[in-house]
Amino acid sequence: MNIEKVKEILADGTMGYFATINGQQLEVRGWQYQFAENNRFYFMTTNTKDVYKQMQANPQVAFACTSDTHNVRISGKATFVADAVEKEKAFAKVSKLVQDMYKSASNPVVEIFYIGSGEVKINKGFEPFEVVTF
Repeated sequence: MNIEKVKEILADGTMGYFATINGQQLEVRGWQYQFAENNRFYFMTTNTKDVYKQMQANPQVAFACTSDTHNVRISGKATFVADAVEKEKAFAKVSKLVQDMYKSASNPVVEIFYIGSGEVKINKGFEPFEVVTF
């Protein structure tokens, strides 16, 4: 398994669960994965939410989901997109539902981030997980 195969398996807009660290406690919530590009897995939130504050304090995060055939876990460091041009390009690729809610990447509450270094654990059914480092 390699990162390109993972990107084929993980469909844009897949729903799953996203975990952050709140002090000593893990917090998990339903979340939508947006897309992958290069060796980055992109997500979006707003800077008004606790999850944003948690990632600012500790950028170690994880996302887990299932596809029709695989179980997927992505973990690593969240990096926020600061460059306005890069943020616009990423916003153009997020789900239509999210675009409709927030209207524009220049919306002052919109935060786009990616997991750009970490690992993916992936398997089928009850088979052992394969680990892909990126």
